[in-house]
Formats: sequence, structure tokens, C-alpha cells
Amino acid sequence: MKLLRTIECGLALVTVLGGTVAKVLAQGAPPVAITDCEVLQYIPVHAHPFWRPFGPYPVGSVYTDGVQIKYVNHGPLTATRVAFRVDYRGDVQRIIDVGTFSPGAPINHTFGQLTGDAWLGPKPNACRVVAVRFTDGTVWHAGRL
Repeated sequence: MKLLRTIECGLALVTVLGGTVAKVLAQGAPPVAITDCEVLQYIPVHAHPFWRPFGPYPVGSVYTDGVQIKYVNHGPLTATRVAFRVDYRGDVQRIIDVGTFSPGAPINHTFGQLTGDAWLGPKPNACRVVAVRFTDGTVWHAGRL
């Protein structure tokens, strides 16, 4: 990524990414708001041990089964990529959701990250939006984490 110039208004940058110019915005509130972020608990359905990415786990073990993030795009344009940072008891995961996220439409997606951790309740320590890409190539970025 080659930095062409810094724009003085705010923390905006113009960058070249694979021959295209993208404007990166890094100020203000995120254009995507998280309405709920919950770590899911595995509910056993079999009466025998089974294999998970970090298993085998015997029936009755209490561990996580992914993370569910509900959010709304409050930006003026349709978003095509939203990046989240989720911290669950020290296990920090970057989750990227790719699709078509229209302004005002509620999104409810479940992701496989955090599967296999010890389940210590549904609420993560932190769940935040770190970047959003829009259809016009504009990117909002949270800056330093």
C-alpha cells in the first residue's frame, strides 16, 4: 500500500490498493452500530463424546459454540465488509463479515470464531467495530485498537 498524500481535514488518507484509489476515514463514531454481541454456549444433542476443533469433549462439558453479532449500518451507503474485534476472556478474535449490508437494515450473523473456549457466560469483554468498507470504496477505520 503506497501512501499518496494525507488530507488535512480529519484523519483521512488516500491510498492505492491494487491500482484503485480508496479514501480511508478514521474519525467519529463507527457507521455500523452493534446492537448485541453474544458468545454462544454449546448445547449437546448426542449422548457420546464428539470431536470439535479443540476437542474431543465429553458430553456435559461447558464450552463456547461461536459468537453471534447483531448490528445495523447507520452509514449513508451500503457496506460490503465489516470487521469486528471480539475479546472473550483474553481470546481476541478478528471477525470479518462480507456481504451487502444496506443502511438501516438489521443484520444478525453467527460466526465460528471462539468455538471451543471454556464457556464463561454470554457477554464478551469487548465487541467493537474496527473497520467498514462501503460500495463506493470508502473505508471507515477505528484507528488504534
